[in-house]
Amino acid sequence: MVELIKDKKEIIKIIDEKIKERKLNFTQYFRWRTSLRGISDEKVLEIFPQFDKVFAIEKKMLKYGDTGYELFYGLSNNITFSIALCPQENKLDLIHAIEYKRSLERRFRRIA
Repeated sequence: MVELIKDKKEIIKIIDEKIKERKLNFTQYFRWRTSLRGISDEKVLEIFPQFDKVFAIEKKMLKYGDTGYELFYGLSNNITFSIALCPQENKLDLIHAIEYKRSLERRFRRIA
């Protein structure tokens, strides 16, 4: 099940409690997925800490029972960047990063 969170207070709470102050773990799967999309680690490291640009979070139960979060960053007109991750103790396992050059409203309506 996927939960879409768009409330700014809830977004800030999740970022503060589950994401901030944790070390990023660039998993092999993440590196493989981003290389297919032409996304560099540097770009992810540049965008990731810009939490003020996060306008939505998808929260979902992952394959092995962990909770995963996909952060959606509004970068500019019709460009959204998402970073999916899974908090693990004091680190964040990165799952994927995607740059969207289109509106995601249809996607969000399906979830809500």
